[in-house]
Amino acid sequence: MKKKLVVTVIFLLGIIGTVGYLLPIEGFDIEVKNQAKKEVSGLYLTYDNIKKDIKIPTIKSGDKYKLNINQNENSTEEFDEAALKLEYKDNKGNLHTEYVIGYFEKGYSGDATVNIKSIDANGKLEIEIKENTSLY
Repeated sequence: MKKKLVVTVIFLLGIIGTVGYLLPIEGFDIEVKNQAKKEVSGLYLTYDNIKKDIKIPTIKSGDKYKLNINQNENSTEEFDEAALKLEYKDNKGNLHTEYVIGYFEKGYSGDATVNIKSIDANGKLEIEIKENTSLY
């Protein structure tokens, strides 16, 4: 009886593992962490041939915001390849761009963590980005 139970459990775990491996992960899971001492607002994510820029809500100090960007859903028909960029304007209205995913195409997936370390007096952010991209 124990032998059948062990075989059944191993078989079920094998099926679950195979399904999990074969199911495609769509898009990019992005996490934005605010480690600065002030809240952060006015951030958005964009790339070439995106239907509409993705606005990130205000993030309080110590909080984080997670989202998934699916290029198959968010892109125009002209989309072929791009870089995912985080953009914002400082207090003087100067546009700043940070590359979150350096290069991707349709079918690519992965994740990235954007750590906002600090904000200077002019509103410029010190940002650290870690990304992991998979071709499929």
